Parts: sequence; C-alpha cells; structure tokens
Amino acid sequence: MLLCSVFTINLSFSQSRLGIYAGYGTTWYYGDLNDRILTNNELFGHYWNAGLVYRLNKRSSLSLNYNSAYIEGADSLAINDYNRKRNLHFQSNIKDIALRYEYQFFKKLSTRKKQLLTPYFILGIGALNHNPVAIFNDNEVELQPLGTEGQFIEGGEYPKPYKLYQLSVPMGIGVETRLSNAFSLRFELINHWTFFDYLDDISTVFADSTKLSKTPNGELAIELANNFEKGYPTDGVGRGNKDNNDTYMTAGISIVYRVANGKQGGMNSHIRRKKGKKKKKNNCDAYD
Repeated sequence: MLLCSVFTINLSFSQSRLGIYAGYGTTWYYGDLNDRILTNNELFGHYWNAGLVYRLNKRSSLSLNYNSAYIEGADSLAINDYNRKRNLHFQSNIKDIALRYEYQFFKKLSTRKKQLLTPYFILGIGALNHNPVAIFNDNEVELQPLGTEGQFIEGGEYPKPYKLYQLSVPMGIGVETRLSNAFSLRFELINHWTFFDYLDDISTVFADSTKLSKTPNGELAIELANNFEKGYPTDGVGRGNKDNNDTYMTAGISIVYRVANGKQGGMNSHIRRKKGKKKKKNNCDAYD
C-alpha cells in the first residue's frame, strides 16, 4: 500500500522550469598586462559561480548568475620588449552578478543518443566590482586610491579616478548534458566585456612625476606607476593602450538541479502511460 502511494507520487512529478546551479573553473584576462592571445599558463586564475536558471520555453531560458573570480597580469611574462621593461603587474578579485539570456539550438534537452548534448548561446548584462592591487615590499597595495596615472592631480588633462563598480556584458557559448531527470552538467566559455580600461590600473600615459608626488599618496604612486630601470619616463609617454577596453574570460563546469513540480510530463509520465494498466491489476488503491 505504502509503496504504491510513493510510486504514484513520483510519477506525477516532472522537471520544473526552475533550476539552481553551482560551478567552478578557470579565468584569464586581456588587457595591458597580458599581450598574448594564448595566455601564459602562469596567468590563469580561478572562479566559482552560482545562480538560478528559469526555462521560458523549449529554447530560451533566463539565468541570474554570480561569479567570484581571480585574475592577474604581469609584464614579466609579456612578448613585447617594451612591456617587459615596463615590468608592472596586478591582481584582482572580481565579484560579478549578471542577468543572462540563454538560447538553445535544439528545442529540448534529451538523453537520447541523437541529442546527448545541447549547445546554447549566452548574452547578458551585469555589474562587477573589482579592486586591482600590486605587491610592494611583500604587501598588497590597492592601486585605485594612488592615482598612478595622475587621477588626483589638480588641473591638466589627466583622467578622473575610475570606479570600482562597472557594467559588464557576458557573452559566450555553453553545452548542457542531462545526467538524470533532475540533474545536468553545463560547460561554459564566456567573455565578460567591459566598458572601461582599468581592470589592471593601466590605460593612458605616465603622469608628470613632480605633480604626481604632490598628490595624497604621491610617493607610493610613483613607485608603483613605473618600474623602468632607466628611471621615471617623461610626462606623456605611453603607459597603456586606452583604445582597447579590458575584458576577462571564464571557462568552467557547473552542475544544475531542477526541482520537481506537480505537473505530469517528461520521463516519468512516459513510464506512467506505459505501465499504468499493469498497475491497476495489483490491487493498488491509487489506481482503483
């Protein structure tokens, strides 16, 4: 009697539109402190993510995604000779939350051999928090408050201090594979575009050293703005490339759990339709 009741309840539940997920993977960044298309393996960081995904229809979903990512860059690993002589570095912990639209290339996810994998496209809008730091005398030093490119010099045409909160646009591809009626795995490769050039604290030109020294953190700013062996460059010499905004990549795997709802359908309903008549012969009250 009890077994019949449990079996009947199980058959009436199918995969929900709502799912929760968590994952882990690797990160790298593109900017002034990484001049390689194929990033040096010493510059790979890591990230973890978590979120909610809601299926809108057979092909479309919305997801609310949170990333906690670590990125870094270093001129010591550069290809360009000027960059190696510049010899700057940074590292940063990024917190990024985004609303993403996901479009599946197939109408539904299936365990059939013909559709073991379901690829999808990702596009979203989000906000990130970053805080680039450098190692100086074995201590982490936050770079934004220093104004290494003259942000706190009064007058002149130096840039304004950049914000630690910025917009981001995640865009990429993913593949999902079903493990069971409740669980699936996702593999995603996403480029997180930004609208600014200061993930690494480098963008424009070297500021005048005399003026920079008079800012609130001037002496430390001079130390961390330049590492040329020949001394501090003259005012206006290029420090970075302001024409290309910084971006960071994530590549990883996540596991998705879709909770059951009370609607009939999916794999369980197929079993129910196939075996329903046989169950009536077992004197089970649930089928009388």
